[in-house]
Amino acid sequence: MDSHPSKLGTRYALLGTLVALLGAPPAAARQPSPQPSPPGPYQSISVFETPGPQVVPTGRPAGPNTAAAECDRPAELPPLLSVPRPTPPQASGPRDPAGEYDHGYFYLPEQAPEMMRAANQPCGPTGRFWLSPTLELGGSKAASVPALVRAGSPNGPAVYGNEHLTTPFRAGLGLNGGVWLDAEQVHGIDGSFYYLGQGGNNTLLFSPGATYFLPTANGGAFPLSDPAAGYAGSYQAGLITHFSSADVDYRQNVLCGPGGRVDALVGYRYGNLGETFEVYGKRLGPGGEIVRFRDDAKATNQFHGGQIGLAGEYRFDRWYVGATGKVAFGTVFTNTALSGMFRVNGTVIPYGFYARPGTAGETDSSRFGVMPTVGLTFGRQLGEHARVYVGYNLLYLTGVTRGPDVLTPLPNVLAANPQAVSPAASVQRNTPASDFWVQSLSLGLEWRY
Repeated sequence: MDSHPSKLGTRYALLGTLVALLGAPPAAARQPSPQPSPPGPYQSISVFETPGPQVVPTGRPAGPNTAAAECDRPAELPPLLSVPRPTPPQASGPRDPAGEYDHGYFYLPEQAPEMMRAANQPCGPTGRFWLSPTLELGGSKAASVPALVRAGSPNGPAVYGNEHLTTPFRAGLGLNGGVWLDAEQVHGIDGSFYYLGQGGNNTLLFSPGATYFLPTANGGAFPLSDPAAGYAGSYQAGLITHFSSADVDYRQNVLCGPGGRVDALVGYRYGNLGETFEVYGKRLGPGGEIVRFRDDAKATNQFHGGQIGLAGEYRFDRWYVGATGKVAFGTVFTNTALSGMFRVNGTVIPYGFYARPGTAGETDSSRFGVMPTVGLTFGRQLGEHARVYVGYNLLYLTGVTRGPDVLTPLPNVLAANPQAVSPAASVQRNTPASDFWVQSLSLGLEWRY
């Protein structure tokens, strides 16, 4: 028998508690859990939905299962986070203004928009081939003529010469054309031809009773008309001028937009200036002798050079304006010829009054020359393939020799014996360099296909 009554009481208490636990039904068995009702057709179910708290009957102590149920119930979860939207990649071009767009402000781009055309689209105007004939009306620079005839005395006032001979306005022709080598109309070849018709200036001197002298070398003079000495005569002179030019260029587009284009040009330019200056004189002497002379002075200038330039046009509605500027650098090859004939009664010598030995004949020379050209057009589109326009052209050439420059204004002529000539070993003629220009108004029609 145990001598410690406290230990025995403790054992009996534990044994009674164990019997009570094994004999009593669990709380969950005494009160079944409420079953959730099935969802309706539009009822949403959360995966985190939990049954409500259990109700313990009044007067009955909560058993250990009640405490376990309270521990198994999940705690309140935080609200679900929204799925983040993917951030679109930033474009490499200009960025939009930061923040929301405000219609009350005027936003400027970070840089000016470039004039670009869509890929594989031809640069206007339409048509890979073009041809344009023009009708020109223009004039040229006057030629300077030295004093060839003086009145009253060998040193008197000049009645012919010491002036500029102008040629009247005259008609001409032009032709332009080209082809694009690619469908985008970026690389091409074009050419042009320009011709200004022949222009002339004629002067006739004849005045009964007037005294005219033709100055000669060493201060002398040849009496053409002198009533006191019994001479009567006349003097006639004329200038004929013609000009033409042509070029061919490679064309490369450098700027293209929906309303216009600018092209760079590089190529070859040719220019031709030809002039003929003719002099004719006649004198009747007191003894009945008849003196006639004629001189022809010719100058031919041919320019060959490399050319660069720009050409462009701007279109608005069915109208357009165009401009072309070119400059060529090269060489002017000049050929001059002076010939004549002198006749006294029936005797003829193969020299003229100015074409004397040492000055008559042909000479060739070359000089550096520059030839700039400018063209302006204003026109209107007619249908899909035709355009009509008016324009202005200017062509300028340096380093040329004009026709009157071929003459020697003071020839070696003896008044007493004009037929006498002094032989020369070679032609020695110093022709000065001058410049020349033509300008014209044009009316043209262009076809493009």
